This record gives sequence, C-alpha cells and structure tokens, in this order.
Amino acid sequence: MVDTPELRGTQRVCLKCDVPADPTHHFCGRCGAPLHSRCGSCLALVAPEFTFCTACGSPLTRELHTASAPREERRTVNVLFVDLKGFTAMAERLDPEDLRRLQVDYFNTAREVIRRYGGVVEKYIGDAVMAVFGVPVETEHDGYRAVLAGLDMQRALDGKPLAGRYPMRARVGIATGEALVDLAAARNGGEALLSGDVVATAARLQTHAPPGGVLVSAVTHRTTAGSIRYADEPLELELAGKSRPVEAWLAQASVRRPPVIDDEGTPLVGRAAELDLLMAAVRRCVSERRAHLVSVVGAHGMGKSRLVRELYRRVHDDGDLLVRWRVGRCLPYGAGGTYDALAEIVKSEADVLDTDDPATTRERLTVALAEVLPEAEVSRLAGLLGPLAGLPGRPVRPGEIEAAWRDALLALARHIPTVLVIEDLHFADPAMLRFLADLVEAGGDVPLLVLGTYRPELLDEQPTWPSALPGMLTVSLARLRNAEMRALVSTLLTQQDIPTDHADRLTRLTGGNPMYAVEYVRMVAERGGAALDADGGVDVPESVHGVIANRIDLLDNAERTVLNAAAVLGDRLWPGAIADMLALDMIGVAGVLRRLQRRDILVSGTVSTVAGEAELEFQHQLVRDVAYRRLPRATRAALHRRAAAWQQRVSIDGRNDLATAVARHRIQALDLSQSLGEDTAADAEAARTALLAAAEAAFAVYAVESALGYTEGALNAWPADHEPDARRGAELLHHRLQFLGHPDRFYRDGVKDVARLADRMREAGDRTGEARAETLLGLAELMRAERDKARDHLDRAITLFRDLPDDAAKTDAYAELARLHLLEFRTDLALPAARAARDLAHRLGLADAEVHALVTEHATRYVAGDLTALDDLERVIETCRAQGLPTLRRALHNLATFRQEEGDLPGAADLERESRGVHGGQISLVLSHSEEAELAYFGGDWVALLRAADEYLDHEDEGAGTTDWDLQLRGRRAWIGALCGRPAGEDIARSLDVAHRSGFVRLRYNAYAHGALSRALDGDHAGAAALLADLAALWREAPTALTLEWLPAAAHATALTPAAAPAMAEVVRTSLRRTRWVVAAEALVAGDPVRAVTLYDEIGSASDAALASLWAARALGDETHLDRVRTFAARNHADALLRLARTR
Repeated sequence: MVDTPELRGTQRVCLKCDVPADPTHHFCGRCGAPLHSRCGSCLALVAPEFTFCTACGSPLTRELHTASAPREERRTVNVLFVDLKGFTAMAERLDPEDLRRLQVDYFNTAREVIRRYGGVVEKYIGDAVMAVFGVPVETEHDGYRAVLAGLDMQRALDGKPLAGRYPMRARVGIATGEALVDLAAARNGGEALLSGDVVATAARLQTHAPPGGVLVSAVTHRTTAGSIRYADEPLELELAGKSRPVEAWLAQASVRRPPVIDDEGTPLVGRAAELDLLMAAVRRCVSERRAHLVSVVGAHGMGKSRLVRELYRRVHDDGDLLVRWRVGRCLPYGAGGTYDALAEIVKSEADVLDTDDPATTRERLTVALAEVLPEAEVSRLAGLLGPLAGLPGRPVRPGEIEAAWRDALLALARHIPTVLVIEDLHFADPAMLRFLADLVEAGGDVPLLVLGTYRPELLDEQPTWPSALPGMLTVSLARLRNAEMRALVSTLLTQQDIPTDHADRLTRLTGGNPMYAVEYVRMVAERGGAALDADGGVDVPESVHGVIANRIDLLDNAERTVLNAAAVLGDRLWPGAIADMLALDMIGVAGVLRRLQRRDILVSGTVSTVAGEAELEFQHQLVRDVAYRRLPRATRAALHRRAAAWQQRVSIDGRNDLATAVARHRIQALDLSQSLGEDTAADAEAARTALLAAAEAAFAVYAVESALGYTEGALNAWPADHEPDARRGAELLHHRLQFLGHPDRFYRDGVKDVARLADRMREAGDRTGEARAETLLGLAELMRAERDKARDHLDRAITLFRDLPDDAAKTDAYAELARLHLLEFRTDLALPAARAARDLAHRLGLADAEVHALVTEHATRYVAGDLTALDDLERVIETCRAQGLPTLRRALHNLATFRQEEGDLPGAADLERESRGVHGGQISLVLSHSEEAELAYFGGDWVALLRAADEYLDHEDEGAGTTDWDLQLRGRRAWIGALCGRPAGEDIARSLDVAHRSGFVRLRYNAYAHGALSRALDGDHAGAAALLADLAALWREAPTALTLEWLPAAAHATALTPAAAPAMAEVVRTSLRRTRWVVAAEALVAGDPVRAVTLYDEIGSASDAALASLWAARALGDETHLDRVRTFAARNHADALLRLARTR
C-alpha cells in the first residue's frame, strides 16, 4: 500500500531557516535544504536520511510501503564553476602546509557563499569549486541565486587575503541547462551528483571570465536579465568542444529590486471584484482611521503584484484619498536579511541610496523622521532604525529595536494614512510575520493598512496566518476563466504585433495563469513562431519551468512517484493504470491521487472511458510536461511499456477506444529504447501491432489522415523480411488509405505498387490479400474511367472471394462491381450486384457498407427511370445523418445530381453544400467534378467557369487521369472558350479519345454532345451532324434518365445543325423521364427557341437561356432577344456570340 510518510510525534525542521515544516515535507520550501527530524520521544535532531532516532532508537516514521522517489532525474540546473587565477604558479612557490591553509580558506569561503544562496557544492578539484543550484529542490530563482553567489564570492575573495596573507582573484563561470541529477548524491552533499553538457559549458565559461568577473551563459542571462545588471553587449566565445560560437554575458551587480512578472502594458483581466474589495479596504482604513491587515493569496503567476499595482493606480487617481504608499519585498534564499522588506521601505521613505556613505544615510534618515516625530524622539529612533538603512547598530535590549520600528511606522501613518505593501510573504521569516501582525495590532486607531501578498505554500508552515488578527481580510486569486484568459492572451499578442492565430492554443497552454501567458507571449516575441511548433510541440519558458518544478519538488516521495507515472500515462489517468505501472496497491495509489487533487495538480474527469475506474486529468498540461521531461529515458520507456500493457488488458474486444493511446506508448517506448542503444526487437514488434490496431481504429471513425500516419509508422518499424504475410497486409491497408486520402499521389505510384503487391500475394497463396488488392485496383481504375481494367480487377476479386468467408472486403468487392455496372448504365447487372453487397453487409452488421450498396441500388433504379427511387434515397440519407455514416457524402451527391436532373437547381446546391461538410466523407468516393465551374455555368458567369475549368483540368497529377469523368466541363471549356476568343485547344479531341478508350456510355454521351456543339459553332456542320448521329445511335443502345450533362449541348448543336433534328427529336421523344430539361431540349429541336428561353429561365440556367436567346435572335431577328445576347456577351467578353446573332 502506498502512503505518505507520516511522523509519529516528530517534527520536520530546517536547520538553516530554523522553522518547522509540514510532516510530509522532505525539503525546506524556503531554501531547499533537506529537513531534519525532531524525535518525538527525546527531542533530539536526526539527519534526514535516518528513520530511527540516533539518540534513543525510537522510530521516526510509521510508513508501510512508501513509494520511493527516483534516484535519478533530468533537471534544469545552474552550474557554477570558480577557479583561482595564478594558483598553479602560487602552488609552485608555497610550502605544502601554506598551500593547504590557502586551499582550506578558499574552499571554506566558497562553500559558505554557495550554501548561503542555497547551492550544493558538487566537488573540489585543485583550485576549482563546482556547485549546482536547483537540486534537490528546483525553483524559478535558481539562476538568480547562482549569479548572486558568484558576485558575492568575488566580493568575499577580493575583500580578504586567503590564509591571511595571499591576495588571490577568481574567475566564475555559470551555465544553465539540462543535466541528469543523482538526487541521493544531492542529499548527501553533492559529490558526483550530475552529468551533462551544462557542466562542461560552465567550466569553459570560467576560463574566459576576467579575474574578478562572473561570466554566464545566454540561458542564464535570459532568466536573470531583470534582476541582474549585465554588460551592455554579449561576448561571442569559441569554447573548446563546441561546434559553434557561444554567447556569454558578464554579470556586474544585483538589481536591488527585481521587476515583477509583467509590466504596465499587461492588462488586468478578470480581477474587478478583487480590486473593488481592496479599494474598499483602503477607503475604510482611511475613513475609520483604523489599522488593517490585508492579504492577497494566489499561486505563482496569478497576478498578485499586478493587482496591487492596479490598486495603487486606483488610489493615486482618487482625488479624495491622500495616502502614503510604500513597498517592500521579502527576498528568497539568503538574498536579504530577515527584515529586508522593512529595510526597503525605510530606505524608500528616507530617500537613502545604496551608494550613500554612512553620514549621508544618517542625515537622510534623521530628516525623514523629523517630519513625523517629536524632536526628542528623532535621535533615538534614528539610531534604532539605522540597521535597516545599512548603518551599524548598538546593543539593545530584547524587543527594543522591533518596538522602535513599530513606533516609526505608526508615526508615518499618523502623519499621512499609509499603505505598506509587503510582497512575497512566503519568503518571509516567522519573525517578520510576527512583526507585521504586532504592528497592525498595535496600530489601533492609526490609518495604516499592511497589505501582504503570498503563495499558498506559506500556509504549510504558517497555517494560522489568515487568522493572525480578528477581521483580517484575505483576497484569494483563482485561475482566470477561459474567456478572460483568451482576452488577455489576445491583447498581449496584439501588443507584440504577433498574429492572434496562436491565441486559442496559448490559452489552453497557460491554463488560466496570467504570468504563464505573459511569459509565453514574450517567448514567442523573442524566438518567433519556432517556439510554437505546428506539430504540437512547444517550449516551456524558463521562468514557468522553474515555478512548476518547484511545485513538484515540494511533493513527498509517494506523490512524486505517482505523478511521474501519471505524466507518462497521458492526458487521461486511472488509478488502476498507475497502480499497475508502479506495481503498487490501487487503494494506496487512489489516496495519493486524491492528495494531488487537493494540491490542485489533478482534477476529476466528467466521465470515465474505462469501466469501474475513476478518470482524472492534469489541472495544467505544463505540470505534466515538466514532470515527464524530468524522467530519465530508461524510466520513461519502462513506464510507457507498462501503460500500454494495462490499456491493452482493459480494452474490450471489438472496441478500439484505447488503441491510439496504446500506439502512442508503444512508439514512445521504441523511440526511447533506440536512443538508448538497446535491443529494440520486442519494442518494435509491439509498436507495429499497436500502430496497425490504431490505424484500424482511426479508419473505423473515418480519420483517414490519422490512420495513414499510423500505417506509415508501422511499416517504418517493420524489417522487410519479418512476417512477410502480415507486412503485405499492412502495405495494402496503407495503399488503400493513401488512395482515399491522397488519390493523385496514389495514381502516380500506388497503382503499380498495389499490382506488384497482388502478384506477391498470389505467389504466397494469400487469396484473401490478393482479392483485397484486386478490389482496390478495380476501384482505382473505376475512378479514373478505365472501364475494362476496372471490370477485370473486380471480376478477379469476386472470383477469389467466392470461396472465402464473408467479410467486409468481400462486401466492398460486390459494392464496387455494382457501381461499375451503374456507370456503364447496365442496370440489369448493377441491381443484382448492389443487392448482393447490401445483403452481405446487413448480415455482417456493416452499417456504412449497407447504405453504400443501397445508394447504388436506388441510383440504378433512377437511371432506369424509376422516380420513386428518390424517396428511398432520401430515407438512406436520413439513416446516414442519424448514424453519422460517411456514405452520407455520396448519397447527398447522388441525390443532388438527380435533383439537378429534375430541374431543381437550388435544392441540388443545398445538398452539395451539405455533402462537402460530411465527417469522414473522403472514405465515400464520388466521381471527380468541378462544382465551382458547374455553378458558374448555371449562373451565366463564363469568366469564372473558364478560370475554374483551368484550375481543375490543368492541375491533374501526371498519369492520374482523375479528371476524365468530367468530360462535360472539358467540352464546355472548348466551346465557351471559342466563343470568348480563346484559341482552339485539344479538349474535344481528348474527350472523344477518353470516351472511346474508357467505354463508359456516360462519357461517350458527353463527348458526342459537346463535341457536336463545338464543331457547329466552328462552322463544321457536317462534323457536328456526324457526332449527333453517333449520339442518337448510342441512345438506341443505352437510353438513360441521366441526360442533363449532355442533352442541352446536343439541343444547342441541333439549333445550328438542322439536318440532325430528326434524330435528336427521336432522342427527346423516347426519353425515360420527361424532365424540364427534356422539355426545353424538345422545344429547341422542334425549332421553338423562344419557348426554350422561357423554360431555361424557369429552371435557372442562365447560360442555356442566353444560347436559346441567340438562336431566337438568329431565327426571328427579335431585338429583345438580341439585346439579351449583347448584355450576356459583354459581361462574359464573348464577342463571337454577337457575330453569330447577326448571321442567319
């Protein structure tokens, strides 16, 4: 059972800070030092590595099976190297005893400074000292502390001769980067605790630093530029072992007050209520002349400082309020003394500068106090406040100096109502907190408001702070809501002149934390779009990384162990999975997960996708990212394997809910084992299996691109000679997906590959695989109008499938054969094949395959002249909509075609629009056509039609032939282009060639009709008549209800070729459906163009109406129709129309 270590009657104590800590903590939240235990039996202090008291032998813990934290982690650390200049020459001259005294003094000085700032000495090497900041507890201040330590060390060494008589100068180099850290070594003093390039970089920087100087890396500079003053320009250094120059910066001094996380340009969003509360507290303090203690609490980055600054502006702008406003900050990790925040306030009030000499400082302090105190008190209190301003103090009685500080601050408030802002109370010593509470309590009727800001971790050590005084006001800052966060992010992006395209993604990343938003936008502004990769990868700003890492380091061992497993598991978490991954009791793991929820790291999901398991997720994705990046690769790989194994075990047969997650874990494990140089055979096999399962799962929900990516991954991890049968099946699935997702690419290379694959399957005796390959080849040839090839492949597939068990692939073969016969207008063959596919799909429970076959069946009936098929097709569409089936796209497209055929152009357009938005619609292939060009034709916009035709017809991939089904458009481009003055092209010749080569009746109708109109307009009436005669002969062989694509063109050609009128009259007379198009064509063929104009106008085909007007103008010389032709010709730059109108 996993449980948190709990101390029985013991306390956790930080010897450095001398403050108690929570029993569950292992490191001090203020300085990062390991916590000692105070025995509950004898009160002896015991080192952190012991579980029994070394004085009395009593047990310190009562844990059962506490999960241990990993020994090694990847950490972002700051490494400091310091080396004495001239040490080698000095050592040559000195006696060994003198040299040893020099070394001891130097090492002691370095160790004292490093520890003062929370660093760990890693090793001493001759005259060099290496230290690391960020272990065992990482914080956002590590770089700042390292540079402060380097500067302080230089001051310490410059200020005294070593061993009393040897003045020495040192060089310091500091680098920030990732390293593998041995946490046990960190806890035991630091020897050999980390490995990584950051160590060599720090050492190399040290060799280039000037004597007495501190030289830091570019990353260190970036994380500390606001709190450390640097030289104006960086250095470009050639470091040994580095492939390119390295940027380095020379540190000069600490900035007294580090800037806050956001500047004045950062808008205050979502904090109106909190601001009103604080403003009311200030007004009440001033009006009632009473002291108040107010706190603002929030996690790091929630905008505490920003809120306080906005409060200052509100107070400053209020003409009714006269308030003295002073600010002090508690500094972290030894950067200041216990009362450093008070010192900052006193110096600010007295205008004392750090560069002032003691006399000037004393004078400034005396003048400031004289304004608010009786003359008799000024001298005494100036002496007692002197230490806060940097002056030496005198011996005092206990409590005397704190009382003097209280008197001085209360005097300021009596003189003018005063607000004292103390920021970052979580860094304050308990003595400072007691002083503030006592100050307000002593204030009584003084208009003094003490406003403190802190993070929630203060309450781990000082749980009573919110109730330190009766009536104390605490304002808590929560995460911003999504809408508020997006508004903030958008504003920040706009301020940086960055497109707001990234706003939604940054809103998700930053999770309601304003500081994260500021830092991410700043990072994008500095580094450009590369900081946000298109594939979903993202950098984490160093400041954000430090904050999150600190939260993780303050967890106990059990919490960190569970968090590590959760980070590997992914976005969705289940107690059973984590328990299985860690081989721990699930009840104990569930308890740890609840603690992580209380710590606001995890949240409960709304529903669970795993039966019997509660589902959780990370409150903030960045916490998961930082935790995951810390894990060594071997640990990650092992946890990924265990996560995949658990998810496979809980997956229900026939369902693919977790297939994608399993694949992710398997491929991660494979990548990690490859990077470690391990044997990858087992991981590769597991990854292949998982990726193929994920591909099938993605294909099942019509996510073709995702499925294609999974099959590519599986094949890349598959040795060519390993499991050849299974590999061929995977290759075929990959080609099928490529055909659906990227048909032009498939036609270029894939057809040949699938044909070779079918041959290999035939040779291996894989009849099922061969049949599936033949089906895919048949469908591919069908889509590029190769009738005979398509029929051969599909016939072979049906023959192979005949003796094989029924499955989805057999259903596909019958369905595509039915579709082929439909496109041949062989309704006698199409109906039996479609019904066979429908019955087979129904027996197998294949819903989409069944409706696919039904679409073919009903379309066949309509082509045969059965109008009731439209009602049945409507019902199929309703089924597809209700069940979300991708065949909806094809069903809508077919019904749109039939609605056009019936003369309902608006209804057809609505159906086409819906068809374009169908989820997974690319699985349901439709014959290639240009909808834009078709709409332009009906709208009478020939300029748009020609543009769309060029884009569509001339864009086809080499060898694809995927535009050959739209011979209607190719024919229209030919004759409309001629009327608009374009030179004659090859469109008609190609159309006739494709029609005869393909053998499809539908294509022959289009080629004959549009070819006839093109020749008639060109004056070749004999050629036009011959093509119309071919069309009439074809009609007698294969009449069809689908006439819209070609009948209007044939009718227009007849208007210019009277000799063809009898044959065309027979065609319209024997039409299977007397649609509005047929009636209009009948009028033209009968020599009644005026009636045809009316009929085409009623349908809504402007192009056909204009041509009919042309024929009326030619036949009758009617000015009304001629004016219409002139207008149409002018709009479309079709001068040839006017010439035709004048010719009779």
